[in-house]
Amino acid sequence: MSIGSAEHRRRAILRGLIGLPASLASGPAAGAPRRAPAFTEIAVPGVPDANAIWGATGRDIHGRLWFGVSAKRPGGSAHLLRLDPATGRWTDAGAVNDRLGRAGVRRDGEGQVKIHSRILQAADGRLYFTSMDEDGEREDGTMLPRWGSHLWRIDPATFAWEHLLAAPEGLVAAAAGGPFVFALGYFGHVLYRFDTRSGEVRRAIVGTEGGHACRNVLADPRGHAFVPRLGRSATGAGEAHLVEFDARFDVRAATPMPRYPTAAGPTANHGIVGVASMPDGRIFFTTHEGWLHELVPKAASPTAVVDRGPFHPEGAAYAPSLFVRDKGRALVGITQRGGRFEWVRRALPSWRSDAAPIDLGTRKGVLLYGSMTTDDAGRCYVAGWQAAGGGGHRPLLMRVTDGG
Repeated sequence: MSIGSAEHRRRAILRGLIGLPASLASGPAAGAPRRAPAFTEIAVPGVPDANAIWGATGRDIHGRLWFGVSAKRPGGSAHLLRLDPATGRWTDAGAVNDRLGRAGVRRDGEGQVKIHSRILQAADGRLYFTSMDEDGEREDGTMLPRWGSHLWRIDPATFAWEHLLAAPEGLVAAAAGGPFVFALGYFGHVLYRFDTRSGEVRRAIVGTEGGHACRNVLADPRGHAFVPRLGRSATGAGEAHLVEFDARFDVRAATPMPRYPTAAGPTANHGIVGVASMPDGRIFFTTHEGWLHELVPKAASPTAVVDRGPFHPEGAAYAPSLFVRDKGRALVGITQRGGRFEWVRRALPSWRSDAAPIDLGTRKGVLLYGSMTTDDAGRCYVAGWQAAGGGGHRPLLMRVTDGG
């Protein structure tokens, strides 16, 4: 989605969350974490026209971390970088526009300014991600991005890219489950499924209201996918369902999600913003206003979607990153309430949480976006942007050592 106006609207919405009624701000009592986390900025190598890392983080089986750096000018190119956290060494894995050309599929004038999806290690050992463009799109959902999107995979050992498919929608999110890789496109919440064994591609239109674009798609180890559908009830009120696709790519269920719609409307609602996968196959996720949900798989019935209340101890807060701690006994992550970023820890299964403010020092214009990537030492990585000297923004990458 177009960053500028959408992000300004989101920040205005978040400022308003502080004033929510007490009935919507209920939750466990706040307290100081056992030990405040340490935040260290990791310098990102300069690439042309770079301005942000929009949740495009991931890791491979060797513990190396991958980041998609997005560009800002129409016709520009997103870039893929790899970091070895043990040595601090960065490796340039290539620019999307260049790889389109090498694959023989780049159209004259085409740009791919974003890698927005997570970078996923699938069952075949290779990494998958999507690139996308924003040129000419309309945020109300009436016009797709001019150059659409692409699904890629890369061999993490050789850096060899493979072009898998082109889509007219903006492929903003990806997930891997079982032998499949899923990609979610706006507008209309169009779901693509790529079979890593056969290369078969399937497509389904889930549907959603106006320009709504969920920032994540979910997938579990069984190869089931979960996509929200936002619409209107017979009375005109916003209503949402989480649509479950089974391993045959048939719709298995559509479970109501009353916490999903927002007063700000469909375009300003980022949908599912934080995701964390547990060792036992359960999935936790947060919606735009910070409501935590749990997916509990069931063998003979649709997956249960359990509302676990607000992630932040004081209620609604944008919560775009989630990390699993203590072998599944806790969730931690970044939240934003107005201009205040906090580090939240939520114990499981007690559901009690605590929050501590994050000191950003002298950094200006900071936005910390979604991530669920950790290194072998258990350190968490969050990314986004910060103000750059002379105007505009530049990528921001923070490593978090959580002592709690």
